[in-house]
Amino acid sequence: MLLASRRVSAWCRRALLRQTRSAGTSSDRFVYIARERLEELLDAEVGYLSKVPIHPFTLQEVLGLGSAESLAACILNDVPKRFAVRIRMIESLGGWDHIDELNKLHSRMKTWYRRLRLIDPQNVDLQHLTETTRAIRQEGSSTVGLVALGIYKLQRANGQYTDDNLNHFLDGFLLSRIGSNMLLDQYYARAPKEAGGLARKTGIISPRCDAVALCKQAAAYASRICQLHTGQLPVVLYDNYEAGKGACLPDSPCYFSYIPGYLRYIMVEVLKNSFKATLAGATAAEIAERPIHVLICRDECHVAIRVSDRAGGIPSDVGDRIWSYLYGAAARGADEGAATPLAGYGVGLPVSRLHARYLGGQLQLTTYPGFGTDVCVRLPRITSEQVEEIEI
Repeated sequence: MLLASRRVSAWCRRALLRQTRSAGTSSDRFVYIARERLEELLDAEVGYLSKVPIHPFTLQEVLGLGSAESLAACILNDVPKRFAVRIRMIESLGGWDHIDELNKLHSRMKTWYRRLRLIDPQNVDLQHLTETTRAIRQEGSSTVGLVALGIYKLQRANGQYTDDNLNHFLDGFLLSRIGSNMLLDQYYARAPKEAGGLARKTGIISPRCDAVALCKQAAAYASRICQLHTGQLPVVLYDNYEAGKGACLPDSPCYFSYIPGYLRYIMVEVLKNSFKATLAGATAAEIAERPIHVLICRDECHVAIRVSDRAGGIPSDVGDRIWSYLYGAAARGADEGAATPLAGYGVGLPVSRLHARYLGGQLQLTTYPGFGTDVCVRLPRITSEQVEEIEI
């Protein structure tokens, strides 16, 4: 069966891409097959590739893919496997084909899979690959809201699934999506400008990601959103410590190798929640008396960030629902694309936790009823420990 599946995988690409020489002539001709047959072959290949182990990259490995060509080869080999896994994940859900959102997402993913698999890895047109990867990312921008709403509707239509079942499914699905997006975005950022890329030396990865500067940028951005939607601004205080230094280092940077966009996303989501809770129903005097504290610490092995507020804590009856995808705006039936900058889809915390876990980190929350909430983010600083988490 394994050998047969491999033959199917090879034939799928050859069916449209491999050119053969006609006997006695110099002209090339394509081998054509019917679209229906091609779809059958691609579907069989999805089943095979969904079971092939996925290599978890380290951040250092991704940085080591120093050319657009090496990244292109990586994408054409690896990303289709991740798409195949998510296609089969959707198909594993009983009744998925009766849910519009899951049908739409399934169709999109099969289209993305097909586009990548029909690119000849032996003769890659980098500009075409850049256009393909950008189209995939743009078309997939609404995936979080789409899958959250689809899973919510599936639960209502099919009583066999518990909240725990579906939250576990969504954790795995969205974690896989983070990995695919990382590779696609890294290629686009590294690809040369003549191929439509950004020609950045290290892509989306920064060997000198400054956690202090990013926390302040995230707070400034979240503050502007709050002011726009509430007319109020929170008060934010910063503390900055390094192991062995003793005193607070207010202006000292905290450098480590990381993906700045991921840390920025985590911090914006955490701070938006804290700011929103602090400002809700508060007077200017009360806001001044309840500043949000951001603590950045590090040693040789880890960077640790804590956001503390005095917004009264999370009610006990809410409990673990803060980590659920099934109680946010998308799950309540908001239309695709209807998320607001302040509230989002209502799944910011669980998705932020996935971004922290993706490269070996943690995001934990402790609430103190009647007082406030602490959110702690802990990220590895040693490159050998910055390894993709592939499965939940």
